[in-house]
Amino acid sequence: METTELIFSSLGVLFILLSAFGALKQNRRNFLLGIFLFSLLPIIGEYQAYMQAGEWGMLVTMLAFLGIAIISFPNKVNYGSDNVAAMALARKIGLAIIVVNLFQAYIILGVRDDVPSQYGYMHIVLAAVVIYTVVKSKSAKGFSWN
Repeated sequence: METTELIFSSLGVLFILLSAFGALKQNRRNFLLGIFLFSLLPIIGEYQAYMQAGEWGMLVTMLAFLGIAIISFPNKVNYGSDNVAAMALARKIGLAIIVVNLFQAYIILGVRDDVPSQYGYMHIVLAAVVIYTVVKSKSAKGFSWN
């Protein structure tokens, strides 16, 4: 295992664990911080790969995860189940994060052979964490983020 791969894998697992911890404890800041930091890893990795190979698909991936980083940047706004519009928007943002991560997992595991498969599995796990959060927020009365 190469040094860069080891660093990216370790950081990816750490950021996913931070996000999962935030989801379990209903701590929105940790949840979003984990997603935000995790989304920076594909941006960095795809930039490095683009500089070597020059393929435009890598730029598209970078832009998709830049969008995820922007929408998941933690802020201080607090909202709960009493703010229906904010919860609906949060679910749509969650859906966007799920779709982008599952699509990236498909690309890594099924299309590209130059990316280690553990990154695809990390995208699946992060999508599962977000799915858990969306389902929990939809089903729980009085669901509130700290």
